[in-house]
Amino acid sequence: MIKHFAKNFIAGMIAMLPIASTGIAMAFLERSLSSSGIADLEFYFPGLGIVIAVVALYLIGLLATSFIGKYVWKGIDSVIENVPVIGQIYKAIKEILGYDTGDEAVFKAVVLYKDNSTGSEEIGLVTKEYQEDGCDKAFVYIPNSPTPTSGRLVIIEKNKLQEIDITPNEALKIILAVGKIDMKINAVK
Repeated sequence: MIKHFAKNFIAGMIAMLPIASTGIAMAFLERSLSSSGIADLEFYFPGLGIVIAVVALYLIGLLATSFIGKYVWKGIDSVIENVPVIGQIYKAIKEILGYDTGDEAVFKAVVLYKDNSTGSEEIGLVTKEYQEDGCDKAFVYIPNSPTPTSGRLVIIEKNKLQEIDITPNEALKIILAVGKIDMKINAVK
């Protein structure tokens, strides 16, 4: 009887986790935005803060994906990067999220790493490449799904890795979405 109760109690908690988390996040967002002064407006109604946040994010997304918006966003990006202290934090967050490219980027490439113990392939992010005793090696960060901030770092010979044709940002999206994103993973030739 206790085992049956415990099993179903835990199953109920797990089932409610996404619903409760979403509810808590929405309540926090509404409370934060409402306390900013919009609750004093004549046309205020409960949930207006959430509506404003959704509309604002949509408009930012629209701006960021349009031709002119990309140009404007690049300018905003450049200005923020050049602000002392804040610019360094901003750059670090961009690198961690996989948005940065070039020599300064944290992640140099996205690879498939074959785990010999399970026979499975895992998405990995190359952070550094080097040579040791005539052998090309790489530091590869293997993020956990759906929390890519935790994972493990492996050092492996490059010939055991297969580079794939996606950006680090796309790889992190796949990991966050636990593979539910429609995206082709093609090997780099």
